[in-house]
Amino acid sequence: MSININKYFEASKASKMDVFQMSYGTTTETTVSVFNNDVENQQIGVASDISGKALYQGKIGSFSTDAIDSKTPEIMMQAILESAKYGKDDKIDNFYKGGKKYRKAKICFPDFKPSSLKDLRAFALDISAIAQKKDKRISKVQVDVTMITSQSLKANTLGLKAKESSKLYAGYVSIVAENEKGEPRSGGWSFKSFHNLEELKTNALKAIDHASKDALDFFGSVACKGKTYKTVLSPDSVASLFSFYVGQLSAKNVQKHLSIFEGKLNQLIASKSLTVLHTPHVSSASATSYDSEGVPTCDFPVIKRGVLTNYFYSLETANEEHIECNGCGCGNGNAAPITLTIKPGHFTQEELFAKVNNGIFINNISGLNSGINDTTLDFSLPCQGYLIENGKLSTPVSMIICAGNLKDVFADITAVGNDTYDGSGIITPSVVIKKLAVSGK
Repeated sequence: MSININKYFEASKASKMDVFQMSYGTTTETTVSVFNNDVENQQIGVASDISGKALYQGKIGSFSTDAIDSKTPEIMMQAILESAKYGKDDKIDNFYKGGKKYRKAKICFPDFKPSSLKDLRAFALDISAIAQKKDKRISKVQVDVTMITSQSLKANTLGLKAKESSKLYAGYVSIVAENEKGEPRSGGWSFKSFHNLEELKTNALKAIDHASKDALDFFGSVACKGKTYKTVLSPDSVASLFSFYVGQLSAKNVQKHLSIFEGKLNQLIASKSLTVLHTPHVSSASATSYDSEGVPTCDFPVIKRGVLTNYFYSLETANEEHIECNGCGCGNGNAAPITLTIKPGHFTQEELFAKVNNGIFINNISGLNSGINDTTLDFSLPCQGYLIENGKLSTPVSMIICAGNLKDVFADITAVGNDTYDGSGIITPSVVIKKLAVSGK
């Protein structure tokens, strides 16, 4: 990593800053996009960026750029001093001083096998051809594959110095199918590997199965009868809903009296079947050894058998309560989880269907950004899935809406599956919900 942090520290000292902190990152991406067996795009890109923030006369100033040269330290300090004139009040205690040991996240393995652009192109074309042969109704296939290597550095004038490296393959397959009437249906699924193209292909084949099933199963599907159903939520549906639920567990929201879970620490807030762990060191694209403030990330229970055990803290919110920060800072004094794992149960998804006997399986939820109230957790969301009859999946259903409150959804979990899915940093299994209102025909 070619960056001389001493030049930035010297420039900050010359500018009489009380404390200066910088972040530097560089990423190399080798990307191939294939559409219907034709290479649509291929490129190798390298991007670097640097940002700095400082406390000057009791106020915070900041600056960031991707134009890095010998003049950047001077330009950065001038911009930070100008920004600090209008910045918020802050204090040195809200800067991490270093000194603690970092536990490395599992995002850079010694057996990672890099690939050339030619290798990635051949891989993407192979996956595209396999997907198109899945069913004659499949008319369009888009495959995107990227090899990503990145390095980051965070340091400040108080003693913080932390580095991170990551290497992984990430991909996405999108499928469009058409029936005899020319009506389209689509499906898409992501896949990844921290090791090699062989593992990536195994995961890509699973992604093709998921994406093609979503595209093919719902031709001619209609809405089911509107009523309250016993429900199985797929892992990705659970992840989508839980990402909004955990926003209520930010310590800043609690301190500002904006959380429905204020004052609920060490109290039962969810089903006793639900245990949620903060797991920032697992093999996930979101995992990291330190948060946005440079504080080492921590493993801890968030919800233990339904009991709320921890909020998410930044340095600012931890200092507000005179407690130790748990490494969840995400900028501007806010906090959010790095990677969460909902503890799996012992049941296969088929066994969950058998437990429900008669109900509904929801495998896709949309409209999340507009259909969930962040403050109350009330929701009304378009979804699709399958009816469950006599313990088995039966008729596909679509054009339906599930509604309720997320607090009730996670309080009504009666069983947890052993299948898992990593949905943008929330690793979840399928779950059974005692009752969920569904609007249909």
